Amino acid sequence: MSAERNNKAMPAICNEGCNKQFEVKGFQTARLPGAIEKTYFICPHCKHEYVAYYTDLEVRELQAKIRRVQTKLQNPRVDQATTLKQVKDIQAQIKAGMDKVRAKVEGG
Repeated sequence: MSAERNNKAMPAICNEGCNKQFEVKGFQTARLPGAIEKTYFICPHCKHEYVAYYTDLEVRELQAKIRRVQTKLQNPRVDQATTLKQVKDIQAQIKAGMDKVRAKVEGG
């Protein structure tokens, strides 16, 4: 199963395939076993697949948490420094989680 996510177009070069330049106009998401989602894009010329990241349920929960914390930054009464520290801590957890899932999926 695959769903396309619309993002702004981003220039890319297929450095692992045909070496042609193209624009990434969106990312696709595929569900893998174990509640893992793969987010990726494909070179339109040679069809080489580039994986942006993998997420599992834990990482997706952290992503939802960071969105909630980031909305607090819009409130002028909230301690900005503490909230920004929370954001950085959650970002580190997300990165570690994504790295763990990538290693699990790709066998690294």
